[in-house]
Amino acid sequence: MDDVWERSFPFYHIERADAEEIFSKFDKRIEIVDYTPINIGCRNSNYRVATNKGPFLLRILPLNETGYIAEKKAHSIFYGYITIPELLYVSTDNSTKRTCLIYRYIEGTSMQDKIKKNGKLDDMIIKKVAESAALIHNTPFKEDDEGEIYPPFHTWFNLFLNQENVTGRLGIDLKKRVERLVDNKEGDLKVIEKFKSFIHSDFRPVNMMIDQAGEVWIVDWEFSGGGHSLADIGQFFRYSHSFKREQVLQFGKTYNHYSKRNLPADWFELSKLRDLVNPLQMLGAKGSRPNKYKDLKEIIEGTVLFLTINQFINPVS
Repeated sequence: MDDVWERSFPFYHIERADAEEIFSKFDKRIEIVDYTPINIGCRNSNYRVATNKGPFLLRILPLNETGYIAEKKAHSIFYGYITIPELLYVSTDNSTKRTCLIYRYIEGTSMQDKIKKNGKLDDMIIKKVAESAALIHNTPFKEDDEGEIYPPFHTWFNLFLNQENVTGRLGIDLKKRVERLVDNKEGDLKVIEKFKSFIHSDFRPVNMMIDQAGEVWIVDWEFSGGGHSLADIGQFFRYSHSFKREQVLQFGKTYNHYSKRNLPADWFELSKLRDLVNPLQMLGAKGSRPNKYKDLKEIIEGTVLFLTINQFINPVS
């Protein structure tokens, strides 16, 4: 799973004085008791900050990152509508020279950790994720809201497959198998293009928390915006061996109950096809991340096999 991936940016180790400066601007009455790094994620640096006013989450973005803009927009749309953490403060002027965000802290467990520990998820968790996905996707979105127009989806695969790093890390044989699959799925690519909405864009279990009451919290909205609804679903089911077939069917049923637009009958296959482009894109990155690239290649191999023979790979019994 993606818990083995190397970080894209080094973890930022904040000094206590810097943390105190940020929190004093948020609320001068707050006194920091302790702060502890949270070693989850590949980009941001997160801390649990214990204070006299209770615990908070301090998130430190990499230098010059602007994901907080999407985070603030998503919070304004969805806070109080679906279960997301409360964004309390954004600091863009502090001694770290990085944008820092303060959230209400959620006491709970990463869904990724829950899967690693138990090998699967409870059915109720699947239903809650499906409900959240549907409510997110009920929000319309126009590409020009962001001032950016994306090329047609069917062109994305060649864009990434033709990169030297992708070819080298995939190997010629697997690259050709992907190309053949994409050629055979031309009609499906056009169907995927029709399902557009506001999306989370990083809708993986690592970005979901399960609190002590069993509620599912959707976190990390820095990539959210307009896109393909099926992209979120494909990301959630990326490691499909962690899900029972019945849970996949229940996801679709619950999603359609809350959604303004029903999923197509072959939504699971389409979501896997949509998600295939993501590991291809990530394989084109610069730098040495052997664990990540190995996992991405395995995801691609598994997805190509699934879409070729159209059955679950090692489903949970």
